[in-house]
Amino acid sequence: MGVRLSDADALEVIEPLGLDDLFGVRVRRNPARVSVETFRSRIAQKRYAERRPNVKVQ
Repeated sequence: MGVRLSDADALEVIEPLGLDDLFGVRVRRNPARVSVETFRSRIAQKRYAERRPNVKVQ
């Protein structure tokens, strides 16, 4: 996701995969980038369940 200020002083949001996960408070693995093992390790490392109980890990 990227956000920038345009020449017209408007915010432009660039998100090629959409904003549904952001607004749905979801974290998902991107199979093109990380393995299942790496994803699980990162989820545990970041302690989502403890720090953000409303986040849905899928």
